[in-house]
Amino acid sequence: MAVLRKFHMAIWSKALSIALFFVTMLLFLPLIYHFGIALQPATKQAFDGQVTIQTSDFSQGKGLALDGDWSFFWQQLLEPEQISGTTKKSTLIKGSGGWQSGKHDLNYDAIGFATYHLDVALQQAASNLAIRIPQIESAYRLYIDTELMASGGLVTDYLSAGKPGYNTAIVRIPDGLKAFSITIQVSNYHSSWGGLWEPIVLGDADSLHTLQRDKVALSLFIMGALLITAIHSLIQFFLRPTDNIPLVFACLCLLLFLREFTIEHMTFALSALSGGFVLITKLNFFSFYAGIPTALYFFHLSYYQEFHRKYCSFVYILCVIFSAFVLFFPTRYFGISLVMFEVIAVIVMFYILQRMWVAMKNGQKGAGVMLIGSVIAFAFAVNDILNVSGVITTGRFFSLGIVGFIMSQSFVTNTRFNHLISNNDILTDKLKERNADLELLGELLETKVEQRTRQLKLANIELKALANNDPLTNVFNRHGLQQFIQAAFERYRRSQELFCIVLIDFDHFKDINDTYGHDVGDIVLLTGADLIKAGIREQDKLARWGGEEFLVLLPNTDLQGALAISNKLKNAICAKPIGQPIGVEVSVTGGVALVNQDDTFDTLFKRADDALYQGKQNGRNQICS
Repeated sequence: MAVLRKFHMAIWSKALSIALFFVTMLLFLPLIYHFGIALQPATKQAFDGQVTIQTSDFSQGKGLALDGDWSFFWQQLLEPEQISGTTKKSTLIKGSGGWQSGKHDLNYDAIGFATYHLDVALQQAASNLAIRIPQIESAYRLYIDTELMASGGLVTDYLSAGKPGYNTAIVRIPDGLKAFSITIQVSNYHSSWGGLWEPIVLGDADSLHTLQRDKVALSLFIMGALLITAIHSLIQFFLRPTDNIPLVFACLCLLLFLREFTIEHMTFALSALSGGFVLITKLNFFSFYAGIPTALYFFHLSYYQEFHRKYCSFVYILCVIFSAFVLFFPTRYFGISLVMFEVIAVIVMFYILQRMWVAMKNGQKGAGVMLIGSVIAFAFAVNDILNVSGVITTGRFFSLGIVGFIMSQSFVTNTRFNHLISNNDILTDKLKERNADLELLGELLETKVEQRTRQLKLANIELKALANNDPLTNVFNRHGLQQFIQAAFERYRRSQELFCIVLIDFDHFKDINDTYGHDVGDIVLLTGADLIKAGIREQDKLARWGGEEFLVLLPNTDLQGALAISNKLKNAICAKPIGQPIGVEVSVTGGVALVNQDDTFDTLFKRADDALYQGKQNGRNQICS
């Protein structure tokens, strides 16, 4: 009854865990809506460098992304006063996507300098309005009318004098204005993207500050979750240092922590450091380029049989090259590598999902939950890639995908832990029951049990000897050697530990039997077996394979080592006549085979047998491979 009750409790516990897991996943929907939809600003299109803001445009309480046609002065850094009276003709450019984006009719180099200008007219005088300045590549000065309101880096028309800088900011619009102009001087000598990558957002100052605060709070929450998970995984690795999975997962969490720490609204924490822009950019790209192979390695270790070692090794090498490129090359060249690596990342993500699907179909523990977490994280990652590329405008969700992935991994870890605890409880209960039975039997029939135990041990030893050993030579027979062959194959598949087999055959043995009799033939086999046992190592195993054939298993031995041992055995057997006082001259021929990647025992034995046959054909008394 107790076992049945615990079984029911385990079933209810598992069902409750699964239900709580999916309920927690459903809690992501409000977060996705809040950060992906509700907080996304509406788009207000400018025409010919001008935009008119109606009061109804703010009816939904959202900010307005000032996109559309801005006035654009390429290779000119104009002050606001110069623009109104300039005779130089401006072009029109979109207020997002950078100036080298494919959205524009004209193509501009990423490296250069320019001035953006937009005239804004308000239906109602400004009251508590502000603009949110996004990341601008890679230095800027922003003016409201003629007043300098914000800047980042050092704007200049000289390549050697320019300095990049991150300085996303929220700038108040003076109250009472019904019209104002936005002038942005931009120079870029350090990035693959120049100008306004995301649009300027106009909205209520309090709402913009609240949005910024919410984004920072979400990032701090995610960074805290990643840091706690990394520490927990490192503790697991400390307790079980032979298991590398927690260590790799901790590294993945730290890389994701680093990426979250270097996104746009968190750069204020690093911008004051020496080399702020370059440091932030390199850390951001490195966390992406190193995170993909680390994630692949984590899945590779968790489900080793389902992942292809050669493919994974190729991805690791490729990602190391990209990571080294980020560390050692200037930031202005990163754009070329990003386009290529995004394709690689998407391919790797789909490969992981396909392999996890296979693992789930193969019944691997936790594969289903890990597949769900992977789908969430990878779907959000692909969304962010497409969003940054301008293909879609859904917002960025990868931060939420990280939390979903951590939850799925934690669920799998806790499930495995609970499974171990349940098994231990069951084994403990069984052990208690058996101990009680043994105590009762010991009190009543102690002497009889001891006698039967001794008889059983002797019978088992005799049966094992009969089943596993050759009665003539007292070495293993085929059946006895099978367990060691299987263990050698398992070590090879798990850790690539090489091993060899040696097939030894006594030359002209039939003639020995016919000439001297079977008794002398038995002495030859027995003496030969003793000589082979004396010449091999403790970990090596010898079996009489049939008739005059012997097979030697050489673990942790390459082909050269196996050939050396085989020739040593051949020379020992041939050193002196066997079967004194008759003195039979004996020689042996051997075939050696080294295990290969796709070998079964049959294919391995076939190569050894072929090598033995080659030695026979070449005149006997030799070792071939």
